[in-house]
Amino acid sequence: MKTPAILLAGLLCLGAVAPALATSVEPKPLEEMVAEADQIVRAKVVAVEMVDGKGRPLTDPGSRTGPGSDNEIRLVLQVQEVLRPREGKVPATIRVPLWTMWHYTLGHIREATLGSESLFLLKGERHAPVYPMDFQRPLEERAQIQSLMVAP
Repeated sequence: MKTPAILLAGLLCLGAVAPALATSVEPKPLEEMVAEADQIVRAKVVAVEMVDGKGRPLTDPGSRTGPGSDNEIRLVLQVQEVLRPREGKVPATIRVPLWTMWHYTLGHIREATLGSESLFLLKGERHAPVYPMDFQRPLEERAQIQSLMVAP
C-alpha cells in the first residue's frame, strides 16, 4: 500500500515546482503601443476611483480587482497637454479604466499613482489603456514617443 503514499508525494512535489497561477501579460513594444494609441496625453492623476459591476462607488482601500471580480479601478486624469488627439477633442478630465484582471487594491493604486504626472497611451471613447500594462510612461520618454508618432 505504498503506492498511494508515493503518488501523493509525487503530486506534492509537482505542486511545489509548478508555477503559481497569476495574471500576467507579455510586454508589448513601445512602437506598437504608440501606433495603436488614439490619444497620447501628458496628465496628472488627480484621483483614483473604484466601482463595482453595477457602477456603484467603492471606497474601502482594501477593495480588490482581479479574476472573478466585477470591480473596476479608474484613474482620474487632469490632462495637461494633448500630444495626439486622433478622434475629436480630448476632455480636460478623463477617467481611465484599468484592466480588471490585475490583482490590485484601491489603496495600492491610490498610493502608487495619486499625484503622479506621466504620458498616457489611450484608445477609444472610454480612454482605455492602449494595452493592459506599460500604457503609463515616464515624462522622460516624451521625445522617443514623439519620434515614434511620426514614424511610418
